[in-house]
Amino acid sequence: MSYPEVAYDPQAFADAAYNVWVTRICQLCPCIIFCYDYLLTLDREVKFIWRRPMRSSSVLYIIVRFGGGALMFLTAIAFMSEHTSKEVCSVFLRFQGWPSFCVLWTVQLILQLRVYALYLRSQAVLIAMAVGFTVEVIVMSVFLGIGMAKTTNTNMPMPDIRICAVMRAPPALAYVWLPDIIFGSFLFVLAARIGFKRGRFGFNIFRMERKDLLDALVYGNVHYFFCILVANVVNTGIWQGLGYSWFEAPEGFAAVIEIVLGCRMVLDLQSAVSDSEGLQLLDSLPLRDSFGAREGPATLYSAVSTYDLGSVQGRHRLTQEIELASPTSSGSGESSRVLIEGTNKTYISLSLSTNIPHQLFGVFFILY
Repeated sequence: MSYPEVAYDPQAFADAAYNVWVTRICQLCPCIIFCYDYLLTLDREVKFIWRRPMRSSSVLYIIVRFGGGALMFLTAIAFMSEHTSKEVCSVFLRFQGWPSFCVLWTVQLILQLRVYALYLRSQAVLIAMAVGFTVEVIVMSVFLGIGMAKTTNTNMPMPDIRICAVMRAPPALAYVWLPDIIFGSFLFVLAARIGFKRGRFGFNIFRMERKDLLDALVYGNVHYFFCILVANVVNTGIWQGLGYSWFEAPEGFAAVIEIVLGCRMVLDLQSAVSDSEGLQLLDSLPLRDSFGAREGPATLYSAVSTYDLGSVQGRHRLTQEIELASPTSSGSGESSRVLIEGTNKTYISLSLSTNIPHQLFGVFFILY
C-alpha cells in the first residue's frame, strides 16, 4: 500500500497505530517480567551460581540469563525508539532471530541434560536427542536464512509512524518454529514417560526446590517442558494466523518464558541437591586420584567413583556410588548405620547396602 493511498484511509492509520501500540507493550512487558523474576531468584543465583565452582550447568545458566536478558532489552529499545534509521532497522530485523534462536537452543541443552540424567545416561536416548537437536538446528537455520533474505523492512511503515517493521515476508517464515515444536514435543514425551512411571505429578511448578532430588527432575521436566512448548505453539499460531505485521508481538513473551523457566530449572535442581532436609551431596571435597573411597568428617557424604576392571575381556566400567564418608566405614560391603547428633539436628546415615535410587547417579552429570 503506497503512502498516497494510506493518507486518505483513516482505518489503515488506526490499524497501524494499534499494531505499533500492541507491539511496544508486548516488548516492554517481558522486560518487566524478566526483572521481577530476576529479583525473586537473585538470592539463589548468588548461592548456587556465583559462590560455587563453575560447572557446565552454571555456564548455560549465565548464557540464558544474561545473554537472553540483554537481547530482550535491546529488542525492546529498538522497538520503543522513534529515531532508528532505516538501515539500522533493516540490519536489526534481519539478524534479530539468530541470537534469539541461540538462547532457545541453549535452554534446550538444559532440557536435554535433565532428560539424559533421568534416563540414567542412556546412550540410546542421548543419540536420539543429539540427532533430533541437530536436525532441528539445521532446519530452523535454513527456514530463518531463506525467510530473512526475502523480507522487506522499514523504519516508517506509515507516514509519521516510526517503528522497525516488516513490510513483506514469505509465508514459509511462519513455519520456522515447527522443528522446535516437534523436538520439544519429543523431549516432553520422554520426560512425561518417567513421570508416569513414578506416578507422581503436581501442579506447582515454581516450588520445586522443596521437593527431593528426583521430584525436582521429574516435576521440573514435565511442567517446564510443557510451558515452553505451549509458548512456542502460541507463537507459531500468531505468526501463521495474523501475518508478518504481528511477528514481533509474541516474540518477547516466548523469549521471557524460555529464559525464566530455563534458569529456574538450573536453580531448582541445585536447591534440591542442597536441601537440608534431603541427602547432603557436597561437591567441594576432591576425590583421590586413585578413585578410591575418601575418608572425611562423619557428617558428610561424598560421591565416589570406582573402576571395575574386567579381567578376561580387558574392558572397564565406570560406576558411581554414594557412600558414607566416615572414618569408621569399612570396605567389606557390610551394612553400617551411624547416628550423629548435632546442636539442633540429627543426621541418620544411609547404610552402604541401602538401595539408593539409580536416578541419583545421572544427576551428577548435569551438576558437574
